[in-house]
Amino acid sequence: MKFFICILILFSTVLIGQNRLNERYHTYEEIRDSLFSWDEQFGQNIEPNQLYPGSGIIYHLEEIGVSSNEELPFWGVRLSFNADHKQDKPRILFLGQCHAEEILGVEITMELISMFLNPEDYQDWYYNMAALLYSSEIWIVPTHNPEGLRVVHGYEEHGHWIQDESFRKNKTDVNLNGIFDYVVGVGNDSDGVDLNRNYDFNWIFGDGPFEYDNGIGAYQSHFDYYKGHEPFSELELQGIRDFAFREDFLLSISYHSSRSGSVAEKVIYSWLWEDDKPAPDLSVIAEIGNEIADKIMREDGGGGYLPVAHGTKKGNAHDWFYSQTGTFQYLIEVGTQNMQPNNIDLIQGTIDRNLNGAFYLMNRAIGYNSGDLAAPSNQVSGIITDSETGHIIENAEVKILEMDGGMLEPRLTDEFGRYRRLLSNGLYTLQVMAEGYFSYESSVNSSSGTITYKNIELSPRPSYSLDINLNVPSYHQAEIFIDIITELKTYTFSLNNGFNSLNLFSDSYELKIYSEGLFTQFLEYNLSQNSTYNLTLNSEEIIFEEDFSSIENWNILSGDWNLENGKLVSQTNLTYDEGAFWQIQYNSELNIPEDSQLNLVLDFKKEFEWEYDYAFFDFDDSNDGSEYILQNHNWNQHQLEIPINNLNQLLIGIFADSTVQYRGLEIDNLKLVSQPITIESNNINQGLPKEFKIKKIFPNPFNPSTLISYQIPKSGKIKVDVFNISGQKIQSIFSGYNKVGNHEIYWYPENLSSGFYFIKIIYNNKVSKTQKVMLLK
Repeated sequence: MKFFICILILFSTVLIGQNRLNERYHTYEEIRDSLFSWDEQFGQNIEPNQLYPGSGIIYHLEEIGVSSNEELPFWGVRLSFNADHKQDKPRILFLGQCHAEEILGVEITMELISMFLNPEDYQDWYYNMAALLYSSEIWIVPTHNPEGLRVVHGYEEHGHWIQDESFRKNKTDVNLNGIFDYVVGVGNDSDGVDLNRNYDFNWIFGDGPFEYDNGIGAYQSHFDYYKGHEPFSELELQGIRDFAFREDFLLSISYHSSRSGSVAEKVIYSWLWEDDKPAPDLSVIAEIGNEIADKIMREDGGGGYLPVAHGTKKGNAHDWFYSQTGTFQYLIEVGTQNMQPNNIDLIQGTIDRNLNGAFYLMNRAIGYNSGDLAAPSNQVSGIITDSETGHIIENAEVKILEMDGGMLEPRLTDEFGRYRRLLSNGLYTLQVMAEGYFSYESSVNSSSGTITYKNIELSPRPSYSLDINLNVPSYHQAEIFIDIITELKTYTFSLNNGFNSLNLFSDSYELKIYSEGLFTQFLEYNLSQNSTYNLTLNSEEIIFEEDFSSIENWNILSGDWNLENGKLVSQTNLTYDEGAFWQIQYNSELNIPEDSQLNLVLDFKKEFEWEYDYAFFDFDDSNDGSEYILQNHNWNQHQLEIPINNLNQLLIGIFADSTVQYRGLEIDNLKLVSQPITIESNNINQGLPKEFKIKKIFPNPFNPSTLISYQIPKSGKIKVDVFNISGQKIQSIFSGYNKVGNHEIYWYPENLSSGFYFIKIIYNNKVSKTQKVMLLK
């Protein structure tokens, strides 16, 4: 009887499944065949249509990626004049289908391709389409979930019919049993990953496997929102990710539909978290989103779609595209909860209504201001070049200071040296930075009537040699490294024991010199001339180590600190609390040798709300502020070494504001290291200094340089700065660690006029000495 019931169910599924969806909807195979048929007709045709005179090839087909389980390929189409090669034009992306059951987006994107290839059939759109092909590159990916699309339409496999019109995910074998496990109907499918939860930005907040849906009302879709075992675990999204990084899209639409109806007929964009934290570009993003929504009429004719700033954080595509690539992407929930209508007029009507929103978005990218879908031109664009050679500068960082935030990856110039930023009406501050160049900053006045073109020439910085005479113990064999840290990036080089010469641009650098088993040295250096630095790396001694096998030697002053798997965690829940100000302090004797130079070494993970929340370390209870702060995201195990000026306590804390929380702090290991105390030979005959003072600055008056001599009674942190007569700091000569004794440093001022200046030396961030000098030119 059980066998008979199974056969009956299977037979019923075949009868129902094979006839369920209207044949107007494209299957995966039909998408493939249409794309390749178009490629055969247009892919090499330099005169594709008499309505596009001189266009060259307008159709380029490219495989974007493959599916995770069956390795089914999916494709993107580039539509543009001269589409056979990449050009200096704004690029626009349409993603037709992410969730398998949401098939109306496939039809919209396939219609868009057909329109551009056959303008004679769309005379009302012709001038707009020609302008777009001339001025932009339009990329269309009809589906990037081919496995799920096949499940929705149905197919035969090993004599069985596989079909579920309400399937949402791909076919990843989540339970690892080698079988595709699904249940016909909404939700409850054991296998598959939700491709719109698998992006790495805010991935942690998505659902785990086999998680029940706490949806709206009676609608429940259990297991449907599984985020995958790790970010970008799915091949489909790896393809989309790499494609997005390569193409640097300006604007994008990703089509979805809402089976529950709770978000139907909406235009959703990044972001307004907890009604308090807007996306840095929200004013512009919302302005465009509102116009797109207004252009798409609802099915009932009662007005346009509803524009909404997204409030949740769950590894979604549009937040990832915006934060990681700078693309403004709009998630459009197409149609009502009748998301797979069978009426062919309703299908076509839904497509036609959504074309208005698609064309408005494309028009906004190029500033096309003609017709009913005219868009404003608010945008600043230009090419960054070297002022001396005229060569373009790729990967220059371009900021609009009024629309910037710590969660945004840098917006960089492309392979043409081009930048583009969408704006609203008003005055903005444009900043451009590139490694090896002086930064540039100016105002930009944006208007709706025309794109603001602003080409920028960056002046190269002069280069100087930094010679390092390095002395390490004779027995030391491990490789020695130096990290050279600038505002834009970090360079790592190998060093030799003895003489090393580095050619660097004039700039302010943080230097870290390190090797296994040796004590790491940190310096702050302002390179404005050819310079020589003598440096000794001594052996490292561990004077305290905590592996967090217990926290009996720690006093929890506030908060939810705990141990998990031998690691100190800032809280037991997934995220820290709003308004957290939690502290934990080591309460046993540290036994630090007097005058020791110390570094703190951490093996840890961190995840905080960028510039708003942070972890802090306090080493000196006499200071009002924290000595060291950790911000931003890096939830990979990594090591950090922190120099300590003065240690009389070891206190760790986290601070959070009232909204948006993350995973906080997880410390696997903590140790304090020092180097043996030695007395330099130049101090042996003179005796150790009893006080901190500036001994002499000679010559004074001077030109072109002067020698600054000073002494310190204990090893410590030293900063040597120059101020003008108005009290403004104009240069940092040195910032780093000095041993007890006498020290000298040369100052070679550049680009300074004759006059009086003040040399200020700060010792251990507390005591300072100042002396006036006179520069003669």
